[in-house]
Amino acid sequence: MKNITYLTGLMMSLAVCLTSCEGDLEENPAGNISIANFYSSEDDAVAGLYGVYNAVYSLYGNTAINYGEVNADNATVSPNVSDLFEWDEFTYSNEVTEGFWRSAYDGINLANEVALYTAEIDFDEEKRADIVSEAKALRALFYWHLVRTMGGVPIYETPTIGFDAVDTPRATADEVYSLITRDLGEAALELPETSLAGRLNAHIADALLARIYLYRNDFENALVHAKRVIDSGAYDLFDDYAHIFKTEHNNGIEHIYQIQYLSGERNNPIPGSFGPRALPGSYGNSFWANTVVGGSIAPSTEFTDDNPISYRRSVTIADSYEHIDGVTGTITMEEAYGPGVYPYYVSKFDDRANELQSGVNFNVIRFADVLLIAAEALNEVDPADNNKYTWINRVRERARNGVETDLPDLAGLSQDEFRTAVLEERRFELAFEGQRAWDLKRRGEFLNVMRDQGKNVEDYKLLFPIPNNQVRLNPNLTQNEGW
Repeated sequence: MKNITYLTGLMMSLAVCLTSCEGDLEENPAGNISIANFYSSEDDAVAGLYGVYNAVYSLYGNTAINYGEVNADNATVSPNVSDLFEWDEFTYSNEVTEGFWRSAYDGINLANEVALYTAEIDFDEEKRADIVSEAKALRALFYWHLVRTMGGVPIYETPTIGFDAVDTPRATADEVYSLITRDLGEAALELPETSLAGRLNAHIADALLARIYLYRNDFENALVHAKRVIDSGAYDLFDDYAHIFKTEHNNGIEHIYQIQYLSGERNNPIPGSFGPRALPGSYGNSFWANTVVGGSIAPSTEFTDDNPISYRRSVTIADSYEHIDGVTGTITMEEAYGPGVYPYYVSKFDDRANELQSGVNFNVIRFADVLLIAAEALNEVDPADNNKYTWINRVRERARNGVETDLPDLAGLSQDEFRTAVLEERRFELAFEGQRAWDLKRRGEFLNVMRDQGKNVEDYKLLFPIPNNQVRLNPNLTQNEGW
């Protein structure tokens, strides 16, 4: 909370500074004075950096869930709503991505401002280098979301002023990935190994690189960066799977990088999105929460059917819930919604005491994910190395929570059998954390899996569309095929 308070204070200071300069900005031609005048001290550089972090929020929360889960086979739209129908049925238009595109490029521009103008400020050389490297690493994070969603996009490594570079064409996906891995690679070497909660550090950069290299099927580099995180000894698994998703355990031993939330100030929308949709009558808001929760996302039938019995499953989904007062009793989903209509809800993010003002942090990447990345990469690099079983079985052991008959340790699998096993382990360990669609796409299984569910998904929908408005604004910006 101290870290969040500090962040909020810096953002307020930034706002005050910008407001106080308003008169100057109005008296000079646009672009002549610009934001550069703000950057004159270390404090200004840090405040600008927190402005970039503020832009990161738009990439996560419901955005990550829509692109990574509802757009896959784990999640579906609650039977009581239709506002996410376009995601569930793959009928979204190219306007769906407009807000995503704008938010990402706003963040990129802010990061470019910090990197450029901080380098010109006279203060401690090491601190200055860290801030520049951190800004570039955040820029890489924005580009990572863009490139995996839409393919090659325009690259900007300096701030845009007015209409400068408005006609920049799309770079290739390989060129974007080259920028991403370069900036994160430099951050892994430049940044310290520890940081304030919510700030990037060297270990976080390595963990993100491990995930990105895995997505690119560059298993050797994925293994190198995953092992750096594992061998650092800085992280471990929580003993209890449920602790990963509880406010009181925010920024814990397993959390490599989390988006920071604080109830009442910066609220996490995820718990409310996954709660059972409130119903009229006796089962309205009287059982689930004190507020009418707008739950809109449910586990798919395929997910509940495929998910093996274990403690982890019991934390992840539930078919009943207690009255909010903890005394009145329990209601089943069948009682509330009717037989077979809405049999399970996603329970792993429950924060019923706060609900619409949840302070649960959002997991960008955690230690269990890195263990599974290492296991999958090692299976490709050296399938005879049994360390891959050590890593995946650590995750399974925690998931079974002492029940030896559930999720027994894996051993003696062929390379292909292990590929299947680790993909399934990721599905259930990281369920509803925004990873499923990307795992299926990188493994080339997305189209077949979705078609097996009866979805009419054309080949071109592996990529999302470039927003129409951006194509109109930039004559050199070509649309993705099919859109």
